[in-house]
Amino acid sequence: MDWTMMLAAALGVGPALALMFWTLCDYTYPKVERPFFNDRKLFLLLAAGMVIGVVIYVLQSYFNLGYILFALLFAVFEELIKLVILNMPRFARKLDTSFYGLSLGLGIGSTMAFGAVFYTLQQSDGLSAQGWLTVLILGFQMVLLHASAGAMIGTGSARGEMWGYFAQAGLLHIGFNLLIAIPLNFDNLYLAWTGVILATLLVVYYYAQVHRHLLPAVVRDALKAMEKAKG
Repeated sequence: MDWTMMLAAALGVGPALALMFWTLCDYTYPKVERPFFNDRKLFLLLAAGMVIGVVIYVLQSYFNLGYILFALLFAVFEELIKLVILNMPRFARKLDTSFYGLSLGLGIGSTMAFGAVFYTLQQSDGLSAQGWLTVLILGFQMVLLHASAGAMIGTGSARGEMWGYFAQAGLLHIGFNLLIAIPLNFDNLYLAWTGVILATLLVVYYYAQVHRHLLPAVVRDALKAMEKAKG
C-alpha cells in the first residue's frame, strides 16, 4: 500500500469514524443506561455503506459529473439506494433507524471520499497548498453529505414519512452536485472556489441540523413511546 492510498483512506474513513463517535456518543453507554441503537446493526450498516460507496464510485467513474444531467441522476440514484435499504421491514417504523441511516451514510461517504481523494492524488505529480486544501475539503464534503442524507432518510423510515424526508435528502444532494459541477464547467478560479465554499457550507449546515435537531427529536420520540408503553 503506497502513501497515496493510506492518505486517501485516512481522509475518507477517518472523518467518518470521528463523526460517528462525536455524533452518537450521547446516545449510548456510558452516557445513557440503555443505548438508543444496536451497536451490531450500526457497524453492519457502516460496513454495508462502505461497500456501496465503492460500487457507486466505480459507476460514477464512467460518467462525467460535470454534465448537469449526470449530476442530477446520480444524486437521485444514490438517495434511492439509501431509501430502499432503510425501508426494509427490519428498519421501517423503528425509531432507531435514524441512527442506522446516519451510519449507512457515513459508510458510503467514507469510501466515496477515499476514491475521490485517491484519484485526485494519483492524477497529480505534486499538489500545491491550494490542491491539498481542495483534497481535504472534498473528503469532508462527501462524508457530511451522505451522513446527513442517510440520517434524514432513516428518520423518514422511522416516522413512516419516507417520501417527504427522501425529497429533502434528494434536494440536498442535487444542490451539492450542482455546486460542485461549477468548477468542472467553468475555467474561472473565483467561480470555482465560490462553488466549493457554497457546497461546503451547505453540507456543514445540514449535518449541524442532524446533530443538533434531528437526532435529539428522534430520541424525544423514543422516550415518549417508552413512557406510553409503560402507561
